[in-house]
Amino acid sequence: MYYNEETKRPYSGKNIEILESTGFKGGFMTFRQAIKLGYKVPKGTKAVAKIIRPMEEFKEQSDGSSKVEMSGRKFPVFHKSQLEAQSS
Repeated sequence: MYYNEETKRPYSGKNIEILESTGFKGGFMTFRQAIKLGYKVPKGTKAVAKIIRPMEEFKEQSDGSSKVEMSGRKFPVFHKSQLEAQSS
């Protein structure tokens, strides 16, 4: 229902809730993915949501051991319907 247009992988976790709130269903992509797939982002078009990409962060402890912490980076995404196909 909610998937990445380039990879065709479905979104999961908190991202599903974020994308549900947009009112759109189907394919979403970042700006760079849109360009790579041959779409044009019309001037003034705003991203519909910011999804979270979970990332592992390794932190060095004072005793020499390392600890893994989960963090996330937000990426603005556009829905396929907001974009225009580029003509060659």
